[in-house]
Amino acid sequence: MINCIADFAPEGSECGVGLAVQDKNGRFLFFIPGLRYMATHPPGELFYAGIGGHLEEGEDWLMCAHREAKEEIGTDIDVLSSSVTWYVPHNGLVEQVELSDKPCPFALYDMVHPPGTPRAGGHYHIVIYKARLEGVPGDLELDELQGVIALTTEQVIQSLDNKPTLAELLDDGALLVAGGEHLDRRIRLYPLGTARALAHILSCVNSI
Repeated sequence: MINCIADFAPEGSECGVGLAVQDKNGRFLFFIPGLRYMATHPPGELFYAGIGGHLEEGEDWLMCAHREAKEEIGTDIDVLSSSVTWYVPHNGLVEQVELSDKPCPFALYDMVHPPGTPRAGGHYHIVIYKARLEGVPGDLELDELQGVIALTTEQVIQSLDNKPTLAELLDDGALLVAGGEHLDRRIRLYPLGTARALAHILSCVNSI
């Protein structure tokens, strides 16, 4: 049973923080990884994921959230406590849990690294917080992040079953809020990590 974050992500396990960030129109913000990731993916495909990353030694969850936001998109965030917490195992069967932690995370995602990656088959425990941007995303390091994209709720949900091109997403209501100048509009995008967890949750509850 999961009663607190420590039950989900025990000391010594691979773990990190993801952020569920929405813009003023309710679209969800995700990063599109940088040039150094291109060689590790099938030609014409690339993932997008939630802002965030691995917990470093000596950090707590909130310290990690703030550091990753500033490093990745050049602005800090306000972490928001969630009234509901969802547990998402790697098979995507979403269930609600009650945690004692404050602020309360929005979700706990037990991700399994996909085949073909350096840690294939290993579990990565992601603690997902709702967050609000304090500033405008920018100062992206092209090798690390090529862009920040805002997707509609429908696009997030539909990502579980297809890999739309960047052009198709933009034509259907998505917005590149930072970077993107070097991205091929024909590239097909799919969710990873926090983005995939949100897709599973939204397919069940349709809004957060």
